[in-house]
Amino acid sequence: MIKNIHFWNLPAESAIHVVFHIFRDDLEKNVKELRRGRLNKIAFQHYRESIAQYFRRYPYDEWYPLNNEEFEEYNLNKGPVDPFEWQK
Repeated sequence: MIKNIHFWNLPAESAIHVVFHIFRDDLEKNVKELRRGRLNKIAFQHYRESIAQYFRRYPYDEWYPLNNEEFEEYNLNKGPVDPFEWQK
């Protein structure tokens, strides 16, 4: 019986009955030929949502930390943006 089954997001399959040991050396030698695992549909959706959280950070002005000289260079290359007080 597989212990801690809740740690795995694998599709239920009646053919899986035994957990077996794979030696790391064997894995490293044959990694290119081995099939890569996939998440089931629900687990993949959860994974996508988790990754999306990384990109849903608050918006900020990327020129905020620049000093006056750095801001002028940024403004030339990236387009017209409004400077903050310390960048004027």
